[in-house]
Amino acid sequence: MKEEHLTNIENQILNTLPHGRSNAVTLIKVADDLHIGKHKVSEVVADLRRDGHLIGSVRKQKGGLYIIVTSNEFWETVNTIKKSIESQQRSLNALMQHAERFERE
Repeated sequence: MKEEHLTNIENQILNTLPHGRSNAVTLIKVADDLHIGKHKVSEVVADLRRDGHLIGSVRKQKGGLYIIVTSNEFWETVNTIKKSIESQQRSLNALMQHAERFERE
């Protein structure tokens, strides 16, 4: 993790996120609290995760973001990300079946 090089917005998001899945807050709430767009929150959270910060997400109806504190939260997040990757890979594979019909520009 690059703690010493966090931007202001990265620090704000990390300080806004609660600890534990049961306390998860919605992306919209984080965006509203920090007066930024929800897409910006998503981008920053993705960057923070890539830097090794333990940010989990609940993808259910009233889901949200949180700082991972338990083994179950960690593995649930890992499995959710794996499923997303697998789904994206299936979509890419299906599209690539038509690649010969299109020239690269």
